Amino acid sequence: MHGPSFQRVTIMKPPIFGIRPTGNTAQQYMHRARMFSAAAMKLTDYSNAEQNWPRIALLTHGIELALKAYHHYSIETGKPSGKEPSNHDLNGWYQLALGYGLKDEPNLAENIDILNELHRSHYSRYPQHLANVPDVSNVADATLEHLIATFTPSINPR
Repeated sequence: MHGPSFQRVTIMKPPIFGIRPTGNTAQQYMHRARMFSAAAMKLTDYSNAEQNWPRIALLTHGIELALKAYHHYSIETGKPSGKEPSNHDLNGWYQLALGYGLKDEPNLAENIDILNELHRSHYSRYPQHLANVPDVSNVADATLEHLIATFTPSINPR
């Protein structure tokens, strides 16, 4: 009887001299948001007719990181620090960004609202019962792409 077949995975060795993160805190958060976005884009939207929850988790965490990048950018450019919401509270971080001058956009606010419950409850990471789970695959993509495009000119000026 034959056991399961495994593919050999080649793991790259780390560089001899590792690169330390560069840039200010806002730039590091934005870079990390882009990394989560890039990782998510390599995954399919659905797995066995179900939303690909690891992909959604990557995207919603990328959204959180982008909003936190804007928070750090705002403080670094002289705005007084607002009260930080709890981690994983996308609505709270979005409201804080609005307080720093982010333009309120109805579609963006709606998307954040939809994604917030899934992100705060850790639904995308752990199975649990929620009464209504919307299809958020396109919503999460569009929201993260929009935030990165909106914040990049300020946080990473060229």
